[in-house]
Amino acid sequence: MTRDNAESVESAELRRSFVSAMRHLIATITIITSGDAGGRVGMVATAVMSVSADPPSLAVGVNREAGVWQAMQDTGRFSVNLLATRHTSLVHPFSGQLQGEERFRLGEWHTHATQTPYLADAVVTLFCRVDGALDYGTHTLFVGAVDDVRLSAEANEPLLWRNGSFANAVPLV
Repeated sequence: MTRDNAESVESAELRRSFVSAMRHLIATITIITSGDAGGRVGMVATAVMSVSADPPSLAVGVNREAGVWQAMQDTGRFSVNLLATRHTSLVHPFSGQLQGEERFRLGEWHTHATQTPYLADAVVTLFCRVDGALDYGTHTLFVGAVDDVRLSAEANEPLLWRNGSFANAVPLV
């Protein structure tokens, strides 16, 4: 085995181990959306995190091959829609099963004053302005300055992703 082949095997093994390790992180399932005159785009994401409360901001990781990536670059706007357990039927269509505008035929979608699409019955929707971006590997980490927050009036159980499956939060006490 040559040195390049050995490094390739080690790299592939590290990637497999990393992916397996990341399956143990429990994350809220979201749909990140954006849009412009060309239409609405969106994708499922679990790589979402709070950055700061002062100023209100969050970060999202978006693959540069995703349709929503270009819209976020062009418009400088996006929304993060936190899904409830009743939204499992939206996950696969927004994960590649459907494309572009077809995805928005499922669920009740509205347009915010910023022209960003949002899911009417999401647990929470955060409307953001792109305030920074860092390219790393296959993804861009976008920092979004939160301009508006829409909280559901209903009691909602957030939809979680754990070890390749849907999950919900169960209080321990």
